Amino acid sequence: MALPWLIKEGIDSVLNKGAPMPSPFKYPLLLLAAAAVQGLFRYCWRINIHGFSRRCEAELRDRVFAHLQKLPVSYFQHTKTGDLMSRLTNDIHAVRELMGFGSLAIVDALVVLVFSLGLMIAIDPWLTLWSMLAMPTITVVVRFFGRHIFRWSRDTQEQLSVMSAYVQENLSGIRVVQAYAQEQNQIQGFDTISTDYRRKTMWLATLWGIFWPLMQVLAGIAATIVLWLGGRQVMQGTMTLGEFVAFNGYLAMLTWPLMAIGYTVNQYQRGTAALSRLCEVLDVPVSPRYLTESSPVSLAGDGAIEFRNLTFAHGAAHAPVLKNISLKIPAGKICGIVGETGSGKSTLVSLLLRLHEPPDQSVFVDGVDIKRLPVHRLEAAVGYVSQDIFLFSGTVQENILFGAANGESKNVEEAARIAQLLPTIRSFSAQFDTVIGERGVRLSGGQKQRTALARAIIKNPPILILDDAFSSVDVETEEEILRELRQFMKGRTTLLISHRISTVREADMIVYLRSGAVIEQGGHEELLARRGPYYQLFQRQRLVREVEVMSHEEQRP
Repeated sequence: MALPWLIKEGIDSVLNKGAPMPSPFKYPLLLLAAAAVQGLFRYCWRINIHGFSRRCEAELRDRVFAHLQKLPVSYFQHTKTGDLMSRLTNDIHAVRELMGFGSLAIVDALVVLVFSLGLMIAIDPWLTLWSMLAMPTITVVVRFFGRHIFRWSRDTQEQLSVMSAYVQENLSGIRVVQAYAQEQNQIQGFDTISTDYRRKTMWLATLWGIFWPLMQVLAGIAATIVLWLGGRQVMQGTMTLGEFVAFNGYLAMLTWPLMAIGYTVNQYQRGTAALSRLCEVLDVPVSPRYLTESSPVSLAGDGAIEFRNLTFAHGAAHAPVLKNISLKIPAGKICGIVGETGSGKSTLVSLLLRLHEPPDQSVFVDGVDIKRLPVHRLEAAVGYVSQDIFLFSGTVQENILFGAANGESKNVEEAARIAQLLPTIRSFSAQFDTVIGERGVRLSGGQKQRTALARAIIKNPPILILDDAFSSVDVETEEEILRELRQFMKGRTTLLISHRISTVREADMIVYLRSGAVIEQGGHEELLARRGPYYQLFQRQRLVREVEVMSHEEQRP
């Protein structure tokens, strides 16, 4: 703010013939000092404001990611991964721009506006009033364009989420795309989404392209008024040349606040649209399993499991998936659960892990309702291998140690041996340090399942759940794994969930599910003797096995 005033004083002191001539170095040195101070403090406050926005960005990203980790599984069943990725990247970036350069611009503009107007009034109040005639128009323009910029900003960000989700889904399923020769269809689908995104961004750019020049035009109108009226005053001698130059300098400084208002409006609309999308995620309630963290209840460590009159449905509008399940699994016993596809086997296990929320007083571990247990105690007590295997893009050792709070490298080899994975690992050049790629792409389906099994074994839990954990291995390999597992399963409560009777035949107790209800329960021989649904399933699988053996023998040379 001092620079135009120093220029005014310098010009007027030179042109004032009645006053002594000032030193030729005085005002240049003062201008240089003012510019240096301006540069120093501008550097400091920009560093602090941008640093503040970066800290906000990091904290917001951490908070959203931590919140996502605690959302119910059902949320991710209807929300696309690409959309969440877009919110964690593009939307947070827009919020950071608002908190950083947006706040810097508006504060700077307000300070300049207040001081410039004050000094302009000090020079000539009436000329200041005339130069401000365009100000009401600015308010109208900002309000009109602000609404449209907000709407198109949100539409653009949502379309970017759609595009990100499409790309993520396509690349994750690239094997299927290429196997079915759907590359061209996928390219056309992406082109349609990309074209829609381009159309929306061009509309947004058009609005911004009109809005910004309008601010410049309004500033130009003010400059024209000052040039006309102020020039006449200088010629009439009612205003000095220095005052006229200073007034124009301050008026030129007002151009930045006008531009900053336009820029900040754009940033504000983008930032608030992005923040509203982030708040949509943060407003989703966390899973109830994380609301008992402060509970003092603990487990005895025996691993006894009980389902008591359990009926469960995925929402009030859906039919029950499980119907009046009552089942006791004593500590240290092996329970096999078999049934047709869709009979509710995996849902039963997900309720035990609280991946879905069971009704009150329906699922117990060691006699304690699992809804009273802190989630970390429940998770520490259970080793779980799901039918949908997921491996991280690290090394074999990192994947085996995943989730093991006290997992030590010396136990990794033993866990791999029990899971029948050790020979495979030793065939790799880097062995346990072999990087398996995204989702374990370098491993076969059977190797992935055995890696997941080793991951559960190394936890050394009192409860072991194997949910169709051998579906990708042949019967012979399955028998080898089960032979090694028998020693490990001694003294542990084990749930063997499978569609194969060969997997559960040696369990202490077997439960047959159909349409979410327990149809039969007992030992293998006992169930066969009843000649019920279990016996019929056994006969069908034995026939299939005999046909496979005969076919294999016929193919031998």
